[in-house]
Amino acid sequence: MNNRFVEDLKNRINLVEIVQKYAELKKSGKNYMCRSPFRNERTPSFSVSPERQFWYDFGAGEGGDVISFIEKIENINFQEAVEFLASMNGLEVPKNFGQNKKTVKEKKDIFQLHEVANEYFCDQLKNNSDAQEYLKNRKISQETIKNWAIGFGGMTKDGLSKFLLSKGFSEKQISDSGVAFERSFGDKKIKDRFDSRIIVPICEPRDGKIIAFSGREIFGKKNVGKYINSPENSVYHKSSTLMGFDRAKKIISEKDFVILVEGNFDVIAAHSVGHKNTVATCGTSLTEDHLRILKRWTKNIYFAFDSDLAGKKAIIRGTEMALKFELNPFIVEIIDGKDIDDLVQKNPEKLQKLIDEAPPALEFFLDKFGQKYLDNTIDGEKKFLDAYFFLLKLCGRPIEIDDFLQKIAQKIQRNKNIIEQEFQKFCLKNKQKPKFVKETKIKKFSREEYFVGFLFCFWDTFGDKLNEKILEIFCEETPKKILQKKLNQENFSEEEKALANSWEISQSNLYHENISADVLKTDFSLFLEKIKNEKIKLQRLENARQLKI
Repeated sequence: MNNRFVEDLKNRINLVEIVQKYAELKKSGKNYMCRSPFRNERTPSFSVSPERQFWYDFGAGEGGDVISFIEKIENINFQEAVEFLASMNGLEVPKNFGQNKKTVKEKKDIFQLHEVANEYFCDQLKNNSDAQEYLKNRKISQETIKNWAIGFGGMTKDGLSKFLLSKGFSEKQISDSGVAFERSFGDKKIKDRFDSRIIVPICEPRDGKIIAFSGREIFGKKNVGKYINSPENSVYHKSSTLMGFDRAKKIISEKDFVILVEGNFDVIAAHSVGHKNTVATCGTSLTEDHLRILKRWTKNIYFAFDSDLAGKKAIIRGTEMALKFELNPFIVEIIDGKDIDDLVQKNPEKLQKLIDEAPPALEFFLDKFGQKYLDNTIDGEKKFLDAYFFLLKLCGRPIEIDDFLQKIAQKIQRNKNIIEQEFQKFCLKNKQKPKFVKETKIKKFSREEYFVGFLFCFWDTFGDKLNEKILEIFCEETPKKILQKKLNQENFSEEEKALANSWEISQSNLYHENISADVLKTDFSLFLEKIKNEKIKLQRLENARQLKI
């Protein structure tokens, strides 16, 4: 039943259409190619075969079907991928599908525990005047509190833990979820993680289920962090989680830009005044995974980080990362407040103006670095150029680089040719590749593996003309064995199927759909000749080795 459902699901889906939601595919022979959606790379190494409904990443040496693609790109397990695709195609997953899978049950238990915990937090807020006053002072309305399910951790050290135990959850489930932890001293009982804090739930982007919590200290306690988040668990991975993304993703796509802020209350404040395409990282700095997720929805990133020194450094780092990912960074400079939340409370109209007039990051830093370094001295000009060229060299469009080189020349009143020479010198001096933009090493196969891929690709042309005599030219066991199984119409193992698909897709990238039979016959003959020659050469080497013995 389960296998039939999975096969029916896969038959309803076009892998090309699914991958296109995450990457820009271009026709390559019978297939499509793109840069890998799983990592940042320069050379396209990711191939999709519409005929085989199979993808292969030549840079990583791995491939699979549409389910394995969704598993990997969405960072979910097999059952979740099936449910994801079924929902997308209007199918209902059988009730018994995936039963008795421990990891699935653990995740469902955590989701359920978080829902019950959030009920506790919301009730605690209703019963604590200090917490209510704090939110009132931050101009957070009752409507916003209800909309975002904002709560309070309570004033006792184990109130939530006792509440969850009374609801049937075990101490292990409570500590595994991260809402409490076992003390490392004394009686070693579990202690609430979020007591005395305002609580904001963090939700999963697909269906809005609570995967973690963030707590803000409100009583001015010393030696405690202002903000704490849930530790990572089986459903929460902070390097790939964006606060508010479950609400914002549709609006991000419609407006074609995202506003990226630093804090949870910045997100809530921005949404409350209509900027519902706002998200924030969760307890970590911006990561590659965050940018990969956002790139699926828009290429335009508006950085609206805090106005303190740490925020300014984060903007530079964010701009650097965005340019490397070929995104379009813009800067929303917070002037009349320390952060978005502060600005919304003081002057929400000003925020709208700042967003509307946000300059592209390269324009912004051209001005800022000029203000910082240009002091009518050669040394100042050199410092300005070094700082600005560091970002400009990451720009992937020659026309933009040319435009900015012209602007630099005008700004420091130098001949453009001089600025171009300085830029070329800087690029040569700093030619090492950025650490996280590795040149893709394309996985190469042997000639015999390519030959089997060629035969499988054009089996309709060659299949009925082949017999086991062709196996005599092979030296390598694996391609020989797989071709033999194909000739004998035997079933492949999963490993053999993956290998055969990868060889086939490597060859179908090279041939367009209407390739002539004469060209195929010529290539067939070339393969045979080269493989036979290689076998003769190996035999001669082996004979020579035997003579020496």
